[in-house]
Amino acid sequence: MKKITLSVTILVFLSMLATGSLWAQDLKFPRPSQKGIVSQTIGLTDVTITYHRPGVKDRVIWGDLVPYDKTWRTGANEATTIEFSNDVMVEGTKVPAGKYGLFTIPGKTEWTFIISKQADIWGAMGYKEAEDVVRVKAKPAAAPHCEWMQFGFSDLTDSSANVYLHWEKLMVGFTIKVDTKTMVLKNAKKTMGGFWVSAYYAANYAFKNEMLDKAKEWIDLSTSLKKTHWNMLLKAKIYKKMAKTKKEIEGAIKILEEANMLIKDLRENQKSFAKEGPKLLKEWTKK
Repeated sequence: MKKITLSVTILVFLSMLATGSLWAQDLKFPRPSQKGIVSQTIGLTDVTITYHRPGVKDRVIWGDLVPYDKTWRTGANEATTIEFSNDVMVEGTKVPAGKYGLFTIPGKTEWTFIISKQADIWGAMGYKEAEDVVRVKAKPAAAPHCEWMQFGFSDLTDSSANVYLHWEKLMVGFTIKVDTKTMVLKNAKKTMGGFWVSAYYAANYAFKNEMLDKAKEWIDLSTSLKKTHWNMLLKAKIYKKMAKTKKEIEGAIKILEEANMLIKDLRENQKSFAKEGPKLLKEWTKK
């Protein structure tokens, strides 16, 4: 009887251990350095940085917690990563679309940013310089106190942005550039189709970015598919901008007059937005 009781007790104990093990697998705690993700679209290119954010916590950071002149994971836990949806230029060096490790070598007066093919390693353990795609030198600058390390983007245009790292009382970063114009041109060719609107938008983009030959090509396509007030107005502006002779200026004015005649075909709720054409006509014909 004692043997049976002992056996039952052992089985109950083992069952408790097994159940406890399952509980332990489900038990989660927040990490001291929690995960952060920051993304920015630059023109048509998405840039995403994934990292873990350590805190200052009254510690000496630079030259102590983070040693100088040694490769750093640029955060905590797993290596920090940076991902590009299209090819980019990092300080003049081409980096193909993809996901990369983002390491740094902090220095007292100069930092090195490293974009590496090693995107899936723990910290900087196993980092190999041979896997570097590009190294960039950067000068750190004094900044307001930032308790939790953070990445961000500044000085944004449709073709560039600065990536910055801000922690403790230091800020440092590098510049990313993208060839947005070329991407727009490629997309425009793919989506032109047989509808006037796509060609109109492509022409408008080209016009605003001083690509006048392309603007003319696409606005001519748009108006050949269908003449509307909007695309004829844009055509007049493009032709006027490209005009070099009195005859060419007069031709642009005639296009503008036709554009203004087409206001009558607009819906009533659109007519209130069609004030630019008549205003331009007065300016262009004023003696």
